[in-house]
Amino acid sequence: MKNFNLDSLPREKFCTLPTPIQPMKRLTDQLSSVNLYIKRDDLTGIGFGGNKNRKLEYILADALLQNVDTVITEGAVTSNHCLQTAASAARVGLNCELVLSDSHIGDRVAGNLLLQHILDVKIHRVKDSSDRKAMMVKVADDLAVAGKTPYIIPTGGSNKIGILGYINFVKEIAQQAKEMDIKFDYFVHATGSAGTQAGLLAGKKLYYPEMEIIAITVGDGKEEIISSIKEIIKNFEVLHTIDLDIKDEEIIVLEGVFLDPVYNGKAMIGLIDLVKQKRFEKDANILFLHSGGGPAIFAYDEYFQ
Repeated sequence: MKNFNLDSLPREKFCTLPTPIQPMKRLTDQLSSVNLYIKRDDLTGIGFGGNKNRKLEYILADALLQNVDTVITEGAVTSNHCLQTAASAARVGLNCELVLSDSHIGDRVAGNLLLQHILDVKIHRVKDSSDRKAMMVKVADDLAVAGKTPYIIPTGGSNKIGILGYINFVKEIAQQAKEMDIKFDYFVHATGSAGTQAGLLAGKKLYYPEMEIIAITVGDGKEEIISSIKEIIKNFEVLHTIDLDIKDEEIIVLEGVFLDPVYNGKAMIGLIDLVKQKRFEKDANILFLHSGGGPAIFAYDEYFQ
């Protein structure tokens, strides 16, 4: 679209890109009817890697343009987004404060929480996820009173700036598909705070219109996620004076079963189930997103033991 130039927008290039696309040969053989590939966004390079780093390249660029000194964000104690925000902030020289809600790990310092302690970020604990946003505002107000310049990053980096990371992601896939001489028919991923899916849908319109985006929810209900996607895309369109014309039927959110504590585990179970239900035509090329989050596994050791 002629009014949109992704390369002209502010960006801190700290990710290791492009991340590889690899064939999943064993799973393809087991399922037999489709060709499965995996996009390794667990290898983006900062804070054990993960998809949020792509969003943070643009979000932290915006923060630096506003001359802030401290970023604040929120999530569960095991949040991958919070870890990647803390690590990325350190990379560009910003302070970071996190608002974390309690989870099953209680007072244990494990997984992403351990890594956040190693990064020496200031952590504010609240009991419930519904308390996090109010606490972020309080932290920002207290920092301002102390003479600091804070910048609040929403859950998952999911806003009109963060989605640029996944618009660029689809542009990257389009180039890789061309180099691999392959057409990806479907892209399957986990969806939570809606920003990744919003970026994928916008990127699809701009760079890879023939690829269908399918998301499997790992938390919030389907309608809530769809509403969030529409809001983020609308704000993006207003900011860039662009009309992506994304139809309701293009926003595909499937509800998954909570079978393991990792985003990608839930989404993969959903993908396998979709293949067994014959949701995809025979020999379709399906690309699955590995969005990172490996350290979170260590906070769930008791379940695996």
